Order: sequence, then structure tokens, then C-alpha cells
Amino acid sequence: MVDGPVAVIYLDRPGRRNAYTPRMAQELTDALVELDQRPEVRAIVVTGRGEHFSVGADLDQIDWRETRSHGVESLSDPDRAPWKLATPIIAAINGDAIGVALTWAMQWDIRVVAEDARLAFSFNRIGVIPDRNSTWLLPRLIGFSAAMDLLLTGRTISGTEGHRLGVASRCLPPDQVLSDALEIAHDLAERCAPVSVSATKALMYEFLEENDRIRAYNFERRTLNWVRTLGETLRGIAAFKSRKAPEWGTTKDQRIPAELR
Repeated sequence: MVDGPVAVIYLDRPGRRNAYTPRMAQELTDALVELDQRPEVRAIVVTGRGEHFSVGADLDQIDWRETRSHGVESLSDPDRAPWKLATPIIAAINGDAIGVALTWAMQWDIRVVAEDARLAFSFNRIGVIPDRNSTWLLPRLIGFSAAMDLLLTGRTISGTEGHRLGVASRCLPPDQVLSDALEIAHDLAERCAPVSVSATKALMYEFLEENDRIRAYNFERRTLNWVRTLGETLRGIAAFKSRKAPEWGTTKDQRIPAELR
């Protein structure tokens, strides 16, 4: 569903509590990539149909010893990874998010969670290890100690505790989660500059791996100077002064030039 500059994707297996299958993973990736390629889509919200976000893998419909179907999970094309897409992705975790559902959401950019949602990186409790880069990413997002606790034990926490630990940036009653996520998405899409947003997202993820602070500082400065040449800055200042909605004249697909690195 697309509403102006905001697209909404539903995990849509409510009869199975939106449980994950490899086909769902492929369809979700395809949808995110396709929406990212639309210049008019400035933010994407992902939520669950019904009461649950997703209870994780469909344990009754996956053959855990069969490797071919799980090949869709390999990152053979890194440019399709969520953190490589220019469009911000917001998880509206409207209910329980277990296992792969939670590691999905951790790959996205902003998370809004229901207070009473059950959250669990439950992998070790069914004899598999945490997936979707979570052993690399989660310590960087919430700290090593908290990540070690959640990933090793697989224990279930509430949305409220998840918010306290930094798993989500906002925590609300369940009936407010989607509307809040949509409000964030529309505000971002309508008030923030396309190239500035995509460049900020790109730098944030790249600098998760950058240990040279001076290199990061100077790359950020060169990127800022480049963004200033595109006209977004003057249009943004003019809109701010006139208290009008900005008309940016740029698109999110204007990526940071390689020569700035």
C-alpha cells in the first residue's frame, strides 16, 4: 500500500500469526527493493497483519535440514540489503516479534514497539544460532553486555524492556504503534530533504565499521559540502523561514559520489 510518499508493507499470514517462511523472506526483500527504486516513495513502514508482528519461523512448514530453500537468506547481492537502500525503513512492531522476525526488524532503521509485545532472539532455544547479522549488529546497537544476554539466553522480554535496552526507539500501546510509525514516516518524507536523508543513512551504516575517526570526520565533511551544492540547503532554509512545506527538487537516488571517499 502506498499513501503519497509513504509505503506500508504487511507481513500477511495472520492465520499463522505471520510466521516466517523462506518465500516470505524473498517476497519481503523484493518488495523493499522495488519500493526503494520508486523515487516518489520516501519512507517504508513494515508491520504485521492482525495482532502479531511475526512469531518467527513457521516450525511446522520448514524443513530445517534442507539447505536449498534457505539459500534466499544468503546475501549474494549486498546492494539489496536493507542498510544499502536509500529509503528509510520503519518497523511498526505491533505485537509479538520472535526470532527471525526480530532480527529482520533490527536490520531496519527505526523501530516502534508495542508495550506488551513479546520480543525474543529465541534461536538457541530451538538449536540454531542468531541470524541476519545479529551477532555483528546487535552489540553495536545496544551494547555488548545487553546483546550477549539476549542472544545467548534467548529469553523473552516485553516491548517496554526492549525499549529500555535500546532495541526500539519508541514504545507505545499496541493500537498506537502503526499510527505512530506512519506519523514518523510522513514527517520524514514531507519535511526532510531526500539526498540529506539517504546520505545520512548511508554514513551511519558505513561508520558502524569505521575505526578511523579522522577519516569519518573528513568524509562526512566532504559529503556535507557536496549536499550543499544540490540546492537542498537553500530550499530548506527558505521553507523554514516562510513556515511552508519544502519543495526539494532532488531525489533520494542521488548517491554520495565515489570520488568523495
